[in-house]
Amino acid sequence: MSIISLRSLNAFLFALAGFAAATMPAPVLAQTNNYPNKTITLITPFGAGSPFDLLGRVFAERLSKVLKTSVVIENATGGQAMVATKKVLNAPADGYTLFYTSNGLATTPIVIKDAGYTLDDFTPIAPLGQAPYILFASASVKATDIPSLMKEIKERGKSMNIGVLGTSHLGLILAKKISATAGGDPYQEISYRSSPEMIRALLADDIQLMATTYSIGGPHLKDGKIKAIGVVARDKSLRMPELKTFIESGYPDLYTDIWAALYTKAGTPKEVVEILRKAAAEVTAEPSFQEAMKPTGSEAWNMTVDKMQAAFEAEGKAFSQAIEKFNLKLN
Repeated sequence: MSIISLRSLNAFLFALAGFAAATMPAPVLAQTNNYPNKTITLITPFGAGSPFDLLGRVFAERLSKVLKTSVVIENATGGQAMVATKKVLNAPADGYTLFYTSNGLATTPIVIKDAGYTLDDFTPIAPLGQAPYILFASASVKATDIPSLMKEIKERGKSMNIGVLGTSHLGLILAKKISATAGGDPYQEISYRSSPEMIRALLADDIQLMATTYSIGGPHLKDGKIKAIGVVARDKSLRMPELKTFIESGYPDLYTDIWAALYTKAGTPKEVVEILRKAAAEVTAEPSFQEAMKPTGSEAWNMTVDKMQAAFEAEGKAFSQAIEKFNLKLN
């Protein structure tokens, strides 16, 4: 190739790059070149003081140090997480409004037919943690283990109340599956905005059952006002390894996976997404972060972003199958 041809080619490529920059919207250029240069907000459906809220604050504090900008949590509870979801969907796709949520993100459109979004409307950033739930019972419940509880639920029926979070239907479908499996008249499901509010109701015997993390229920066990019945997760609780899971006790469908993950709105510039993914990975890999997770009741959820997204997609399919199998009415 001649020198003239090389010069012509270089000139063409330079002009093409200039054209791409010229046609890219100015705000996009600014945010990719200087990102981040202002406060980042993590919108979350988790109630203040709840296990995943506490985990989010631990993460936000460390993410702020890595990105060298302020990172704040905004609790937007209610509406089966739709309040928080809509806030994110209505925000610019610029990386300054992130969605700190659960796997309910994949299942809400199945429960709420007019949710107005699909999983494709969000871009995954990072898996942050998982929380193995324990089923706790008030002192008025006679059962001390899973088999005796299932028998008591069948016998007592509507005289029992179970607490569920209004911020997520994951606990609601678990409650319905337990009731349907036990048989008899179903107990009453009482909705609460946060786990701390719900544990107060359990201590007062306003509700007789609730599923939550050890960090919420565990500290009250020594008072004798509540008891731990069993683990409603696939794996045992690291905090209470002596407790059996419902799966171990012969109930393979009675579990719920509760994951915490970080997303951003689809359409966020790729450069911004990569900055966020790199920063989040740096935070979650820190031993200090994993140690700080323990008091929140959460455990590490170690997987790649791609595998996390695949898990969310699979969760949606499994959720649909569970609704059909148990003939559940959630609306």
